[in-house]
Amino acid sequence: MVGRGKWILRTVTYLLASLPLCAQTRPSPAASQRQAATQAAAEGHTDRALRLYAECLAKTPDWTEGWWEYGKLLYGSHQFPEAARAFGRLTRLAPGNPLGFALLGLCEYEEGDWNNASLHLNKSLAMHVGMPAAISGAAAYHLGLALLHQHDGEDALMVLKTLYRQSPDYPGLAPALGAAQLNLDQVPPSDSPLLAAVQTAGVAAIAVLQDRKKDAEDAYRTLLAQFPAQPYVHLGYGILLESEHRDEEATGEFLAESKVNPGSAVPWLWLGRIALDQQDAARSREYALKARKLNPDDALSFLIEGRGLMLEREWQSALAPLREAERREPQSSEVHYSLASVYKELHRSKDAAQERQLFLQTTNSGNEP
Repeated sequence: MVGRGKWILRTVTYLLASLPLCAQTRPSPAASQRQAATQAAAEGHTDRALRLYAECLAKTPDWTEGWWEYGKLLYGSHQFPEAARAFGRLTRLAPGNPLGFALLGLCEYEEGDWNNASLHLNKSLAMHVGMPAAISGAAAYHLGLALLHQHDGEDALMVLKTLYRQSPDYPGLAPALGAAQLNLDQVPPSDSPLLAAVQTAGVAAIAVLQDRKKDAEDAYRTLLAQFPAQPYVHLGYGILLESEHRDEEATGEFLAESKVNPGSAVPWLWLGRIALDQQDAARSREYALKARKLNPDDALSFLIEGRGLMLEREWQSALAPLREAERREPQSSEVHYSLASVYKELHRSKDAAQERQLFLQTTNSGNEP
């Protein structure tokens, strides 16, 4: 791990030393055995404490608090595979406690098991309550990094932005935001030529979060001057320009992104969005089809195609792409709204009412396409 990762690991380990599970739902072994294990840990005799906890747990495998204390000792000793097994057992005994899932995910992260780390860290954060800020912060930070390793920069950026709003001074957050902004698979090491790009991208991301758009634009211009061929730089700048309704400039940046990053469907999707806003139905469909060639699974290309047909009042033709968008993204409020509008125009009142209800449900839950 890089230096900031070691700092986070030490912080979590220090906090765990005095953090109880707060929910003992299973029986414990005899008091003498429990006290001996607890005393050995308190006196710093980690190997003896681990042996005593293992013996206790062999006799009382449903001892919830024991698995927590045993896992904490293993984690603090950097015995991550063994700690993961202990926390895994804990999550089965106490599935409603987020601490077990958080520590299980952190262990899996240390082992490079990005998929399971993402799953369990996300589960711990979804529970919302029961975790100190240091643990929830570590869970969110490492979830973002695990998503980067899985080449999911979009979700990583969302997670890291949420962490920034909660803890803007979190160690290592700025370069992690920069790496997510550039869709890298990790924060580059100190000797990487990409580090400067990541640092500047982090400055831009934080400026956007703080609504300092002039500073964000300056950072993007610096990035473009120093790294003109770096993928996702033109895209990020284009998104900033589009948010300021500078559509012509944003279009230029998205077209530039399509050239430096020809395998990405994202700039074409943004171009399709702008074309819709400009009531240019034919061009919106053109861009949607270009995006679909690059990423056939993205629901947004079907939504843009359907919306383009709606602009031309081709209600029946719009149904097929909109239904496909709904199949791929059933939680999209915009898709349901569009379908409700089409069904209304086709005088299919029952279907329109159903889509309006789904629109209200997804809007209330905060889902967007």
